[in-house]
Amino acid sequence: MQDAAPIAYAHRPKPFGYEVSYRLDPDALFVDTGRKQERIPYRSIVLARLAYAPTNFTTKGYRLTLLLADRRTLKIANLSWKTYFEFDRQDGGYAAFVRALLARAAAANPRLACRTGTPPVLWGLAAAAGALVVAGLIAMGLAATQRGGLTVALLVILFVAPLGWQVHAMVTRNWPGSFDPGAPPQRVMPAPG
Repeated sequence: MQDAAPIAYAHRPKPFGYEVSYRLDPDALFVDTGRKQERIPYRSIVLARLAYAPTNFTTKGYRLTLLLADRRTLKIANLSWKTYFEFDRQDGGYAAFVRALLARAAAANPRLACRTGTPPVLWGLAAAAGALVVAGLIAMGLAATQRGGLTVALLVILFVAPLGWQVHAMVTRNWPGSFDPGAPPQRVMPAPG
């Protein structure tokens, strides 16, 4: 069965890099990096990992990492960088492309492993580091308050609130787990449409 129009997606993964374009052909993922073109058979995709990957306090970033049979990885994200400070969020196109890619990869490789978040060891280290930083800042704010440094305490509170929210989002959304390729969880995918 052949689609009337191929499903395609493009993004610029780095602020000053090339745009990478992808196309879902009937039997392979076509990748054009601007310097090289490649066809990756769907059956050679052995693992798909969806993760929440924000770039700052206000941006919801998502990433699909594919592990290929030859141990190479391919990363596709919903953010496309224009400059070092500007980017476009391509949530709808990314979500539709990822869902279609997962369906084709799972059909071609019934043993496709679908994971969410970060690997357990990295998740544990990130959760511990985030908790320690937030706890340290809270302790610093309390110490400043006890010494009469209300300005410092207020500045710490203004910084801890968004940092704590971001750490919470990273830890809860990137909880390690598995998923069905036909139903990726919303915590690691942008809303469709």
